[in-house]
Amino acid sequence: MSEILNTSGEFYFAIFGEYSIATYNLKNRLGVKPADIDAFAVNFDPRNMASNARILFALRASINILWSRYNIPPPRFKTPSHIIIGDYLFFARLFVKHVIISLNEEVPPNIKIIPVYHHLTHAASAYYFSGYNSSTVLTVDGYGELESTVLWKVRNGEFEQIISIPANIGSIGLLYEEISTKLGYDNMEGPGKLMGLAPYGKNSQYYEKLKSFLRIQDSDDYPYYFTLDGTKPKASKTNFREPYSKIANLIYPHPKVPWNPRGDLHLDAVNLAWAVQKVTEDLVLHLAKWAKDHTGENKVALAGGVALNGKASKGLHYSKIFNDIFIFPSANDSGGPVGAAAYVYEHFLGGKMQHGRLKDVYLGPEYSDEEIKKVIERSKLKAEYIGDDVNAVADLVAKGEIVTWYQGRAELGPRALGNRSIIADPTRKDYWNTVNDIKGREWWRPLAPSLLEENEDDYFKDPVPHEFMVLMFYYKDEDICKRVPVTCHVDLTARPQTVSRDINRTWYDVIKAFKDLKGEGLVMNTSFNLAGEPLVETPKDAIRSFSLGGFDAMYMQGWLIKKK
Repeated sequence: MSEILNTSGEFYFAIFGEYSIATYNLKNRLGVKPADIDAFAVNFDPRNMASNARILFALRASINILWSRYNIPPPRFKTPSHIIIGDYLFFARLFVKHVIISLNEEVPPNIKIIPVYHHLTHAASAYYFSGYNSSTVLTVDGYGELESTVLWKVRNGEFEQIISIPANIGSIGLLYEEISTKLGYDNMEGPGKLMGLAPYGKNSQYYEKLKSFLRIQDSDDYPYYFTLDGTKPKASKTNFREPYSKIANLIYPHPKVPWNPRGDLHLDAVNLAWAVQKVTEDLVLHLAKWAKDHTGENKVALAGGVALNGKASKGLHYSKIFNDIFIFPSANDSGGPVGAAAYVYEHFLGGKMQHGRLKDVYLGPEYSDEEIKKVIERSKLKAEYIGDDVNAVADLVAKGEIVTWYQGRAELGPRALGNRSIIADPTRKDYWNTVNDIKGREWWRPLAPSLLEENEDDYFKDPVPHEFMVLMFYYKDEDICKRVPVTCHVDLTARPQTVSRDINRTWYDVIKAFKDLKGEGLVMNTSFNLAGEPLVETPKDAIRSFSLGGFDAMYMQGWLIKKK
């Protein structure tokens, strides 16, 4: 592929597991055919794993991904041998072939797949799209092949690893997941919810117990590590999760907290959430200080699942340890393929990445006005074409209607940023419960604001423009929170999106029109989906969710649809 990042800021990738986006962007939008692709980048390198982990990885690739998810039967005779030797890339090639065949294209004779070390893909995603030439990069997650936390110094595209903390010694992500299971959540479900639950708790015996298993140090050895017996554990290539499961059981010896997350808050639940969140914030701050001392850099870029912990990043922002912070918006493993592609492009294929700051992530599929019109006509819903004049939408929001918003290309990453959103009046206090109820969410979970970039100083303490809704700020005071209670959490924080007109014109215009009506340059914005479902993608998805949910109206790429 000749370009990964072009002058309009769009990047594209083909990667094992990213089926729909890869097929759409490469063929339909760019006109790129399989024969034009120089290499496929994978955001794990099984060669760095222990042999049993490689075998398990290959087994999951063949059974869980190829067969169960995509109904691609692996070759009967070749599959067992490739599983035994842990050849994950064999199954990656099968998947790529399946994608190519589904496009009715000819399969090239040589499909080149390049695996990239997991934390290096995170580091590349953070660095290449930060706009920095030289910076510290922190990659923090549950685990990669072996590590959970890696500190880098990057200059002119050269990645120098300063320290690497093995997953069995210092995994913030795995600790957070194990505490989440104590509250009854699945591994991938709990951390985001616990971050929202933590402000209801307080310092308790759980925090003190958790700290007793943690050692923070300033030496040139590991900046921190977890220990069960007071001694520094040895690095292990297996059983990453075991120490954190033991710590969770020692802190809370019961199988689960006896609570209903949709009912009243439980003291143990909120205090456990507070404890693991506070440890996370403590460790991120210490790691940042340690990194600054060992790299001498004034800027930092972050990626990895823990980088999506907006409260921890908030502490880093207000600490002023670094002059500037960039968090890759798809910081978890969904963004790893982007970093893998960027790294391969520059370090394997001889390309040169541009170093501009990423400004938007509207990179998913898009649908023509004609496609939108046909879907609306088939729905038999009451619709009026209003084009880009969104004053009528703002008027509905100001009058208390809850409106879904669908336009253009979907967002990359976990946040709705004005193309697949639900919007509501932030001044109506009861709408916190109303919107959470419509979406099937727990009542206590916070809701985020989208605001005009020029108004950020009116609402928040020491803010910076932040387009991606992954960094939290404090509101300036309680009186401001009383004006927009729907988007102010109990600790007077929010995870805002600042909106500029040159990035998303109609999204900016609807917020500006709402401000003209209500005096607040801020709306409530949450993702357009129902409980347990991903963000809506296609026009049919949007019509279905709108029809089933308790929404009043929908703006759909120029059309205003009303239920009444």
